Amino acid sequence: MPKRDPSHMAAVRQQILTAARAVFERKGLYEASVSDVSKEAGLSVGSLYVHFRSKEAILLALIESAEVHSAPLAACNSTADLLAFVIAILRQQEIPDTAGQAARTSLEVAAIARRSPEVQAVVIRNFEQSRAALYDAVLRLGNQAGLCQRDEVNAIAESLLSILISAQAQMLIGVPLVIEAKIAAAHMLITRLHAEPAGK
Repeated sequence: MPKRDPSHMAAVRQQILTAARAVFERKGLYEASVSDVSKEAGLSVGSLYVHFRSKEAILLALIESAEVHSAPLAACNSTADLLAFVIAILRQQEIPDTAGQAARTSLEVAAIARRSPEVQAVVIRNFEQSRAALYDAVLRLGNQAGLCQRDEVNAIAESLLSILISAQAQMLIGVPLVIEAKIAAAHMLITRLHAEPAGK
């Protein structure tokens, strides 16, 4: 039996993941089938199973390969940059398409994560990386502004994270986002990075 070319195998695997992402976004996880993914990828179902044992295995690979967008936070050189980043994330939740199939797919991923330790572990890892990037940015900018009290800086970071999570959760379940109020709250929190440390 001839050996499989690793570069070819990697290319086919990526072809499957690209196809799966398109199918999942179009049909949702529950409606999409392995057959749908193989058709989108231009492969036989048998060829797909050489690379992935199930639809959940494909989903896990997609989540594992998802980029954690820490670079924009690392590039924030001022509190104005940080506020602009937070506003951009919040505004994304207002895009009509976001409230459609993408939202349903996110809910389906959450449901799968609740019953699959493998999927849950990857989701948690990605969340922790995002959380650490936000904390690092807030701490760095707080130190630059002279706010060196770590407890207060951590409280600001956790509050900003809560604003972002609540906006996503509201979008997912289809309730009004009240984005302007969230932006005002983020502005108030980020302004605190310029405050004089308590006791000075």
